[in-house]
Amino acid sequence: MIKSFFLLLLSFVFLTGCVSSTPAPDPGKLRVGVSPDSPPLIFKQAGQISGVEADFARKISKELGRELVFVEVPWSKQINYLEENKTDIIMSGMTITSTREYRINFTKPFMVAGLTALFRRTDYASAGLIQSVIRHQSSTIGVIKNTTGEIFARNTYTNAKILVYNDKESAVSALKKGKVNMVIHDAPLIWWIAAENEADLAAFPKLLNNESLAWGISKNNSELLEEVNLILEEIKNDKSGEKILQNWFPR
Repeated sequence: MIKSFFLLLLSFVFLTGCVSSTPAPDPGKLRVGVSPDSPPLIFKQAGQISGVEADFARKISKELGRELVFVEVPWSKQINYLEENKTDIIMSGMTITSTREYRINFTKPFMVAGLTALFRRTDYASAGLIQSVIRHQSSTIGVIKNTTGEIFARNTYTNAKILVYNDKESAVSALKKGKVNMVIHDAPLIWWIAAENEADLAAFPKLLNNESLAWGISKNNSELLEEVNLILEEIKNDKSGEKILQNWFPR
């Protein structure tokens, strides 16, 4: 009995030791989780993290008086990293959804965007823009795994064949090769891809829906949530946030 109690006590000490060994975040740094593959929101340009949210991250870290540290995270692991205290905030083109709100808190939206569609230029009804989307109700549609574009396509195009790809490069490649008739994804990225492939691809110029983009913060970090929301309100009032958006989305 004494031996069993000793082993149990030893196990408890080992487990509590493991928990306490997790390093505490540095209060002087702001660790921003990014998946830099979604221009113009967040991407790499000449080896540097760039885009709308990179500019906002620099603005926020300056206002907070904290050193900015970009932490590159696979998209599918963003919320996990936040929950595991490996990042402080997700700034990576994340849409507010009720499912995600179960796990993380969202700041106030920094912009309203949505989804749109990408086509081969030869398969785009330029004379009737909406027909370009409607006529693909029963065709083959490419989407990117675990995105709101996938959910939207499955709910909207119930008669279509939905092909899921792990990344935008694979989806765009499938479109160019004729394996899918249309790709549905976040409008800013779709418009960017169309601009890069102007000779071959065309993007639907309007939104298929409206989605609010915001930044994710751990439910255990209400202080940072409040601070970032206050900064968002300030840059809204002084128009500095609008200048960032206009730099990347010229009217």
